[in-house]
Amino acid sequence: MKYKLILNNLITLIYQIVSILIGLFLPRFFLNAYGSDVNGLVSSITQMLSIISLLDFGIGAVVQSSLYKPLSKKNFESISNIYCAAQKYFKLIARILIFYIIALVIYFGFIKDTGFSNMYTITLILSISLSSFAQYYFGICNSLLLNADQKLYITNITNLITIILNAIFTIILIKLGANIQCVKLFSSIIFILRPLIYTIYVKKHYHIKNVKNPSKDCIQQKWHGLAQHISSVVTNSTDYVVLTIFSTLKNVSIYNIYVMPLNSIKTLMESLSASYKSFFGKLYAENKINALKKEFRNYELVTHYISVILFSCICKVLVPFVLLYTSGIKDANYANYIFSYLITLAYAIYSLRIPYTTIIFAAGHFKETQLYCVIESLLNIILSVIFVIKYGLVGVAIGTCVGVGYRLCASAFYLKKSIINRRYSVFLKNIFIDFLAFILILIATSFLKLEEITIIGWIIYSVLNFIICIVVTSIIYMIFYPSFITKFIRRRN
Repeated sequence: MKYKLILNNLITLIYQIVSILIGLFLPRFFLNAYGSDVNGLVSSITQMLSIISLLDFGIGAVVQSSLYKPLSKKNFESISNIYCAAQKYFKLIARILIFYIIALVIYFGFIKDTGFSNMYTITLILSISLSSFAQYYFGICNSLLLNADQKLYITNITNLITIILNAIFTIILIKLGANIQCVKLFSSIIFILRPLIYTIYVKKHYHIKNVKNPSKDCIQQKWHGLAQHISSVVTNSTDYVVLTIFSTLKNVSIYNIYVMPLNSIKTLMESLSASYKSFFGKLYAENKINALKKEFRNYELVTHYISVILFSCICKVLVPFVLLYTSGIKDANYANYIFSYLITLAYAIYSLRIPYTTIIFAAGHFKETQLYCVIESLLNIILSVIFVIKYGLVGVAIGTCVGVGYRLCASAFYLKKSIINRRYSVFLKNIFIDFLAFILILIATSFLKLEEITIIGWIIYSVLNFIICIVVTSIIYMIFYPSFITKFIRRRN
């Protein structure tokens, strides 16, 4: 069972490294070719489209959790029931998506002042939305089944191939002078390959029967994943939506450039958590609680250790990166240090909470923790709306920080009374050590200065900061967790 965890993590790491490189490289072509306003419009449309995933109602996470036990027992009758019930539901979402796309066409094409013609905006929305429809209509159920069966490597290999193809053809089309609609339409067509490949693989390797009327009770806690799902969508989309409604497309573009590298790190951490979710889910389904506690503790410490190193480094190098990345772009002011610090903190908190939400979802405790998610969403939305008008980008970052910070503390507290029944002081100690390491990193790196922002200069500056972050964090962890670094290095080798 554990070899699948290792394989999933390895393929995920390769995929995310390539994804990060492409994710940093490709938007620069869009900025140069189409400008900040178009980049902001594309970002807004993409995020508004992602809101349709609210109609998932968290059933995706519940479906995956429901599959752990029948997969471990190879109960294909139960697997078929769950699969067909989920498929029926997601096809309904795909149909609803059509009406939502029409609503977006009306809003962006006729109500929102985008600065572009109606036809320009409408065709862009239709080009971007094609792959979303395909994903819901025949892709999600297959990916959930593969992930639950610890075959995340299948989906990641598929994703790796499609993002490389997309990058190649996107650059070619931009160089040929194609308009943004053509580029996005071609991207959507490439990404349709994903659900097609998942479908072919599942049909070949699983004995899924076509159950026309699946049992209504085959998916336990069907609606109890709603709060967690809404919270996830709100966390990912609130800033974009609030900025789209209450601010300018230029601010959306600035926000998008800042969170681009942060999203890459966040996606990497989340992808690794997907491997652990199925691993923890199998341990929990088999009632191996002691093994679950041990593996969770290892995962928790690794997550905290890596998060401190990465986000402490990003805190120092993000603004120079953005200024370097947008050099030559004169239609917006991309220098915003306070926003940089706050949004980095928000993403650091989000990454730190991943182990706690992962084990909660793996255990299927959706109903028990839904109140935490509701409070997180409300804090994020209310504070972002209140502060965005006066503070702009900084305002939405404040809302995100408070929301994800509350959820981190609440999720860790839940483990005190359930699943692993662990003292809350263990979590508080982790946070104290993380904070101590961050303060010492700031002191240790205070002598590093970047006088002139060039590619070579930024690379050297970033490498030096990264080395110091590793050294300081490792020393702190060796003091407080004597066996941790040795175990961590041995695991990597």
